[in-house]
Amino acid sequence: QNHNRQTRTTPPPPPPPRRPPPRPPPPRGGGSLAASAPAFTLAEVLITLGIIGVVAAMTLPSLINNYKEKELIMRTKKAYSVIQNAILLAQIENGEVGFNTSLFDTSKSSEEVAKNFAKYFNGAKVCPNKNTDGCDSFFYSLKFASKNGLHNFNYPKLILPDNTIIGIKQNSACIRTAADCKQNSAGECIKDENGNNIPDTVTHTDCATLYFDVNGTKLPNQFGRDAYVLKIQTNKVVHSNWAPEGSESFKNIITGIDKLEYIKF
Repeated sequence: QNHNRQTRTTPPPPPPPRRPPPRPPPPRGGGSLAASAPAFTLAEVLITLGIIGVVAAMTLPSLINNYKEKELIMRTKKAYSVIQNAILLAQIENGEVGFNTSLFDTSKSSEEVAKNFAKYFNGAKVCPNKNTDGCDSFFYSLKFASKNGLHNFNYPKLILPDNTIIGIKQNSACIRTAADCKQNSAGECIKDENGNNIPDTVTHTDCATLYFDVNGTKLPNQFGRDAYVLKIQTNKVVHSNWAPEGSESFKNIITGIDKLEYIKF
């Protein structure tokens, strides 16, 4: 008899695992592969360093100058705020808020006003003149911002704890006229066809003038950089509008532009 038989099939065995390819032999001398990679030559390194040095020499002075100017701008804002606060305190004490004639009295001398003004600052030192003990170094000249020349910073002064110097020039009247010359935007006299100054008459409306240097005797000692001028009028305080006294820089600072405008002399 023939019987139908089912034959059981056995699956084939799995293939043997692949072996990873053999590693290449190390280079002669026992070094690693990284050691055999190409390197910079000494000449290439020196050239690269030279380029870096040139770039640094070109950019570092500008970066340092920008940093110094930002510091002066911040000091100017602080000094302006401190001066305004002192004037307000004086107005409150004198019962004349909004008016400046009690403190900046046209019948008093600059020295008298300076001594009275000092009590509205914290720790202010009064230097009436350069002959006062310890005050000689605080009397010096300031360079103009927009033209070549010097301003003698020789008024009675207040020295604040942060080294800000405030010079006080008290005027004998709040409204005065003076002979002057017609000037261009840089504050230089305009000449006629014969080379003579064109005359002009100027009206001044300040009872007193404050000159302040925000970093003391340190350089640059120039209007428009670390020195500025405030005009004390009867009922307000305004900055100088004369370009040589740094008016352009100060306008920028108080309007948030934070840019100094001056010519290096």
